[in-house]
Amino acid sequence: MAQKLIWDVAATEHQAKEAARSRPKESVLLVIGSKNGGKSTIISRFAERTDERRPATGLEYTFYRKQNLQNLGKDVVHLWELGGGSSLADLLEVVVKPNIILNLSVVMVLDLSEPNNLWTVFEELMAKLREAVKSVVSQLKQQRERGSGHTEAQRVGWAKFGKNHPDTELLNPLQVPIAIIGMKYDIFRKTVDAEKQRVVSSTLRFLAHINGASLMYCATTSENLMIRTRALLCSMAFGTQESRTVLLDDSKPLIAPAGADSLGAIGPPPMQDGGMKIHARKPVELWKNTFAGFFPPAAKEGEDKDGDPAADPQYAEAIVDEMRTQKDLELAKYKKATERAAREQERQAHASGKDVPQRTGGDRRHHPQQQHGAGKTTATARDRTTSSSSSSKERR
Repeated sequence: MAQKLIWDVAATEHQAKEAARSRPKESVLLVIGSKNGGKSTIISRFAERTDERRPATGLEYTFYRKQNLQNLGKDVVHLWELGGGSSLADLLEVVVKPNIILNLSVVMVLDLSEPNNLWTVFEELMAKLREAVKSVVSQLKQQRERGSGHTEAQRVGWAKFGKNHPDTELLNPLQVPIAIIGMKYDIFRKTVDAEKQRVVSSTLRFLAHINGASLMYCATTSENLMIRTRALLCSMAFGTQESRTVLLDDSKPLIAPAGADSLGAIGPPPMQDGGMKIHARKPVELWKNTFAGFFPPAAKEGEDKDGDPAADPQYAEAIVDEMRTQKDLELAKYKKATERAAREQERQAHASGKDVPQRTGGDRRHHPQQQHGAGKTTATARDRTTSSSSSSKERR
């Protein structure tokens, strides 16, 4: 009886898998990363579009269909692109939802040609991403009707490493598949010296490894690298076979699938010659401080020197900017007119002998005690005048 029950369960599971395989698949691909780092280019190439895609100015959506060879339908991937670098990271929670967490994959594009921004962009985006994923996993734990969704999310994070990976106790993989794409590798090779290239590569290998991410370098000028990048995205979006190529030579374009690297192979953080020893409580802090020694953090992305996002050329609009300039001029004229009128009022008050309102603290009204004291002073002067007049009459 028990044996028959086991076969029934196996048959039911097989039928469920076949039914799922025959249905078109849907997945979600979230593309984030450096501002003007090449996110739109990667999406266009992945979706096989020839038209030039305008860089995203916020959170933008599109989709891509691909023929499924196992059925007559087409698989669909929902593509979300977050523009603005890390300045709009709060919008990640719009995409990371409980109903799509098990179908979600993330691609983080980092601009290798601007190494001073690498750590800041990665750190801020990863922090927001972890926060959003953690919130969703907590919701799944509380919603029992969704079954073991949170357990599946945890399993996905560790799936690439296996049980016998030597760094298991030191890793903290994200609970959704993630890949880091280092774009503009061609410019990176020309503008950054060899020693600093090794610093960037070893640092990115470390960050990718401890967060359970795949790492790959890419350049739009290299057709081979673009093909490899598209194949990686296809494996994440459609579940196709992922390339087994591993290239960990820091002098070449890196290819490090999740779980293929190790802290032993990466080595310790590279130190500057003659530099001071850096102490930190955690390995991440040590790598961060070491990287900052080679590449001091630049100004925060998405903001100008004065911290005014309206001055960001990414959001330039001729009509709006012209109106903004006109309103700024009108406001400046209004302020000058107000100050001129206030000075004229003070001048007239002095000329007439009236008390001049004080401006301390922005309150131009008299303090009650000051008004009361002024009243006493006026009355005393009046009494003295009357007394002096009376004495004069008596002398006469």
